[in-house]
Formats: sequence, C-alpha cells, structure tokens
Amino acid sequence: MTDAIRLDNAANTPVCAEARLAFLDALSLGNPSSPHAAGRAARAYLEDARRVLRDALDCERVVFTSGGTEGINLALRGTADVFAKSKKHIVTTAFEHPATINTLSALKAKGFTVSTVPPRADGRIHPEDVADAVTAETFLVTVTQVSGETGSLLDVGALAAILRGKDALLHVDAVQGFLKFPVSVNKSGIDLLTVSGHKVHAPMGVGALAVSPRVRLVPQITGGGQEDGLRGGTESLPLIAAFAAAIKAWMPVNPELTRHAAERLASSGWTVIPAHDAPILSAAYPGMAGEALARLLSDKGVLVGTGSACSRGKKSAALLSMKLPAWTPESVIRLSFSRLTTAEELDRALTAITQAVKSPALSQNR
Repeated sequence: MTDAIRLDNAANTPVCAEARLAFLDALSLGNPSSPHAAGRAARAYLEDARRVLRDALDCERVVFTSGGTEGINLALRGTADVFAKSKKHIVTTAFEHPATINTLSALKAKGFTVSTVPPRADGRIHPEDVADAVTAETFLVTVTQVSGETGSLLDVGALAAILRGKDALLHVDAVQGFLKFPVSVNKSGIDLLTVSGHKVHAPMGVGALAVSPRVRLVPQITGGGQEDGLRGGTESLPLIAAFAAAIKAWMPVNPELTRHAAERLASSGWTVIPAHDAPILSAAYPGMAGEALARLLSDKGVLVGTGSACSRGKKSAALLSMKLPAWTPESVIRLSFSRLTTAEELDRALTAITQAVKSPALSQNR
C-alpha cells in the first residue's frame, strides 16, 4: 500500500533512498573474509560501515546482527553463559520487548532469577527504581530505552551513572530510541546496547550490538569467527551498507506530531496512554476492539498498530503493568511517526480514526 498513510513506524519504517542505493551498490561486493582483492575491498566497505555505527553510538566495538531480536539474545544469553556459575539474578522492566521477555523466560527455565520493575503512576520507568532492584547476585540489568508501545523514555544515562557503584552490567534495548535520543556508550558507561536498522529507514534484517571493552560474551551463533568471534556467518554487506547509509541520512521526526495527535484524540473521547516522550502514541476508545479498528482503518488507507508488532495478538505486559482500566489493553491502537510523516497526513488519519469508531461495521466489537 504505497499510497497509504503509515502511522505504524514503530513496527517498520520505509526504506530511504540513500539506503536503497547503498544496498544496490554493495550487491556486487565480495566476501569480506576472502583474502583476495575483492575480499579486501569488501572488508574495507564493512569496516567503513562499522565506523558509522561506532560514531553514531560513540562506542569502541560493534557487532553486526540480523536485528534487534538477535542483538538482545546475544547480550542476554551471552552474558548469562559467562556468569552461569557465579551469579544468577537479572533486573528488567515491565516495558520490555517480547525478544527480552521471552529470552528471560528461557533463562529462568535454566535457573536464573528475574526481577521486573513496574512503571510509576506517570507511566514511566524510573532509573532509581531499577537500581533499587539490584542485589549482590545481580550480573545484568536489561532495560528498554523507549517503550515501543507507549513511547515513554527511560533516562539510561542516569541509570548507568547510578549503576557505576554496583557490580552489574547494563544492557540497553535502544531499538526504538536509536538516533531519536542520543546515547554515548563510552561516556555513559553502558555495557551493551542493541539497535536495529528497520526502525531508522534501513531494510529489515540488519542490526548491531555495541559491546564495551569490559564485557565478555559467549557467542550464540558459532561459525567462521566473523564479527570478532561473536557472531558467526558471512556478513550481509548490502544490508549493512544500507544501515550505515540510513544513519548518515537520518533526519529528526517532528515532535509536534505526537503532541497534536494526543490533543486531538483526547478531545474526541479517547484515553491517551501517558508518557509519550518519543514519536509513539497509544490511545484507547471505550468499548472498541483495537485490532478490529486497525483492520477497518487499513481498508481506508490508514495503517496503525495495536502494540508491539512482535506480540502477535498477545495482551500487552506493558499496558497491564500500568494499572489502566481493564478494558484498555484490548482497545488500544498505536500511532507512530517517521521523518516522512506530514502534518497534513496526520490530520487526515485522525479524521478517519475519529469517524471509524462510529462505524456500524464495528458495532459487534463494542
């Protein structure tokens, strides 16, 4: 639906022209592990892209991955394997992506324990609450910088500063916050940080994990020793090149879009979920099934989400943790914006949304 109004950019952003061109240019490159001239040229291309990521994150070490889920798995499982015989406790939050939630569930089945920090009444996770959950047995704190469902922001720099006096590593899922909220891995003291390309106008299938020098990881994909031995498999240069190009071409999202959407929906009887700090906004209409509304809007050329695109219809742990009215989680739709979203598009979409809840086609869902 190329002519649709895309308000589901937290799930996936359109690939920008710069990333498309870089992808096509890299298709003719050789294997960066090959010793011949074509391999050396490919290696140079790969390391140029790695420098772009290092500069964007202000870090020393970048491991390319297939996306956020793989990066999170490498960070969580890779550190758990290192500490398995010494420490068993992990601290996380109620706002995590399913990649974190399900990986932690798998680690719990192996004997690890997990403490989950809930949000406060303002709809945000607070750094001091996370730090208070750390014990002498904690080896890892894993948090999401920006909630992919509510858009709330956690000050990960402040959290890293508090944790400096505690003997625990900090992993940040920055998939939704990357480039929107600057983070310096080196200056903040963050140990591991995950990003993904398809949230910043690169193609799906590429991401990266920043790894601080003090961190030891056990690789979860073994093979030919690529990515400094931490991620086996030949690097996908076209995807990596596209990722780097998208970063260099990045332009900020208009912050007024979120504010305007929240005000207009609230004035139309919607319950706006609090703490939309990022270009992500969730709202619920009483008695309305969010998934049915999203389908109707799709038929009208407006694309919205109903929570994390990776949840596949499951109830949102994040929304449930916020102690909202019982009807809210199943009635939520999520609007999320990109640099390509215009104010005129948003106004047309909001008109469609406010009219759609009155549609007879949705009466059976009330």
